[in-house]
Amino acid sequence: MKDLKTSTIIVTYNGMSWIEDCLNSVIRDTSVIVVDNGSTDGTTSFIRENFKAVVLLEQHKNLGFGKANNLGISYAINNGADYVLLLNQDAKMAEASITQLIDFSKLNPEYGILSPIHCDWSGDYLESSFSAYVNYTNNKNFYSDFVLNKSLREVYDILFVAAACWFIPTTIFKTIGGFDPIFFHLGEDVNYAQRLRYHGYKIGVLPNLKVHHDTKNRAAEKIELYSNQYYYKLNYRNKIKYADINLDNWTTKLKYNKRQVLKVILLALITFNFKTIKGAYKDYLSYNAMAKECGQSRAVNKLKGSHYLTLN
Repeated sequence: MKDLKTSTIIVTYNGMSWIEDCLNSVIRDTSVIVVDNGSTDGTTSFIRENFKAVVLLEQHKNLGFGKANNLGISYAINNGADYVLLLNQDAKMAEASITQLIDFSKLNPEYGILSPIHCDWSGDYLESSFSAYVNYTNNKNFYSDFVLNKSLREVYDILFVAAACWFIPTTIFKTIGGFDPIFFHLGEDVNYAQRLRYHGYKIGVLPNLKVHHDTKNRAAEKIELYSNQYYYKLNYRNKIKYADINLDNWTTKLKYNKRQVLKVILLALITFNFKTIKGAYKDYLSYNAMAKECGQSRAVNKLKGSHYLTLN
C-alpha cells in the first residue's frame, strides 16, 4: 500500500507569536500549506526565510477563516493529499500524532472529523471551550473514564469540536464540500459539523493525542445593543441556526423570530423610542437577507459534492 499523504493547512493573520512553534509541530510529518490573510506583522517573510518547504498562498485581503481554508484544501487535494489537517496558527501538535490519526482513520471511515484532546498552550489544562464539547451532555463517558480511572476508549464520539485542529480524509471534502462562504469568521466550523452529521458521518476525539491551543488572552467581549459587533454576532448565530440542514421547519421558526422583532418595533413606536425603532428595523431587514442566504445554502449542502472547492 502506498504511503498516505497528509497536508496541514494553516490560515494565518498576524500570527508571528505562534507560527514558529505551529509549523515546527507538523513540518516533519506533513506537507504544509499556509494561506495568509494579509498579515502585516512579518508572518509571511518569516515563513519564506525559515520554512522554505512550506507552500505559502498569500492573499491581499482577509478572506476569513472558511474561504482561506477552502483555498488550502483545494490546493492539497489537487496535489494528491489523502488527508488534511486543519490547524490554527495559535496551535501546535504533540509529537507522533499524525501517524496515529492516519491509522485510526483508515480503520474507521465513518469518522469524518478526528481531533486530539485540546489543551491550553502549556499542556497543563484542558482548553476551556473544549471542556464544554466533551461534557456529560455531549459524551457522558469522557470525564467519567478519566476521573474514575477507567480504561480509556479508543475514541469518544461528540457532536462538535472547534476547527482549531481537525483531521479529515479528503474523501469527505469530495462528499460534503468545503466551508460555506456565507460565514466569514465564526460559525463556519459549527455549520460544517452540522453538514457532516446530516450526511451520516461522525466526529471523534482520540484521548491519547493532544494539541496545544493558545486561547488564554481572549476575554469575553461586552457587546452594545445595535452596535456593529451586535449585528455581526446576530448574523452568524442566526446562520448557524437556520442554515442547519438537520433543522426541520426552519422557515416557520424564522417567521416566528421576525414576528418577535416586529413586536419590539411596535412597542418602540408607542414609546417613541427611536433608537430601538431604528435598531430593531435593521434586525428585521437582516433576517430577510439572512433567510435568502440560508435557503440557498441549505439547498446546496443537502446535496453531495465538492461544494465551495476548486478541484481539478
